Amino acid sequence: MIKNNFYLIVCLISINCFSQNNEIGLFVGGTNYIGDVGPTRYIDPGRFEGSRTKSLTNNYAFGVLYKKHFNDRIAARIQINFAKIGSNDNWKGSAVYRKQRGKKFSNTISNEIGLGVDFNFFKFDIKEDIFQMTPYIHTGIVFLSYNALHYPNGIDTAKKYDKKSTFAVPITLGYKIKPLKSFIIAFEISAKQTFSDNLDGSYPQFENMNLNSQKAFGSDLSKDWYIFSGFTFTYIFGSEPCYCPN
Repeated sequence: MIKNNFYLIVCLISINCFSQNNEIGLFVGGTNYIGDVGPTRYIDPGRFEGSRTKSLTNNYAFGVLYKKHFNDRIAARIQINFAKIGSNDNWKGSAVYRKQRGKKFSNTISNEIGLGVDFNFFKFDIKEDIFQMTPYIHTGIVFLSYNALHYPNGIDTAKKYDKKSTFAVPITLGYKIKPLKSFIIAFEISAKQTFSDNLDGSYPQFENMNLNSQKAFGSDLSKDWYIFSGFTFTYIFGSEPCYCPN
């Protein structure tokens, strides 16, 4: 699946590589989750349980992205990510009733494929050989796979029982600079509201669930969210078309 996703990006790039309005690069950052387990801080990247030196092995995200610029304000983006998310009722900032409950989970977001549009607040012409910077926003649609979790009877740590897929809507705010002719660095925070209420194991659905699993818990007023906070490093490529007189 990952190989197929890579081929998809390569095909899209090859279609548009004859003009210098393309970016390709990497995303790296931390994650946090908002739902029915643990704290409800909206921006808390890389939250972990245990030693700070182990934080990189817990809630993190990385991926590859490609952008096609239509003008100095608007660009289309395709991005493929892999991420780890998790939370714990005993972490600092959790509500008292959650600490008394003591649930915890860890999940894997795999094959996250996003399609969307970036909008720059200021003019940002990647063909110009000058220093530039601008805030920007991004939205679109995301498809993702995740582990379906549940809490077995008598156990407060979520366990995997299946693999599921769903969609999410990202709401991203970022700031980018172009310090060199062909490189762009950006920092962004992307909040993604999923169409699932079981990233944390709070709402499992499977055969004989009542016999093997604890009852569902939490609120059904909102679906689960997860947040990416991190940096993108992209390279500008392509060549300007040459218009020659007859």
